[in-house]
Amino acid sequence: MTAFAVQAPGHGGAVITLTAPTTGSVDTVPTGAGIGLWVVGPSSASATVAIPIPNVDATQTVTARSVTIATATSQLIPLPSTVYGTGPITLTWSGTLTACVVAVITIP
Repeated sequence: MTAFAVQAPGHGGAVITLTAPTTGSVDTVPTGAGIGLWVVGPSSASATVAIPIPNVDATQTVTARSVTIATATSQLIPLPSTVYGTGPITLTWSGTLTACVVAVITIP
């Protein structure tokens, strides 16, 4: 399990620390304005992350947003609290996670 913290590079830039995700529903990430999940996909297959969307009025069935990161690509997925609720939220990872790495970042 990894509780990802927001990395905030300054105007001069910074080295972003990338961490391998954990299979299943155990990694947590913060949400908020300007926060994004940067995912670098594996070189040999795809990885998928399911991001839960809150059921704000408890009257609807809400399916998590599923994002598939294709082989050898990267994606930056915004994590606004207006969509995903107040964090931290728990992500569900599946697929080939070997060589997949992620970071939570914000830009000033």
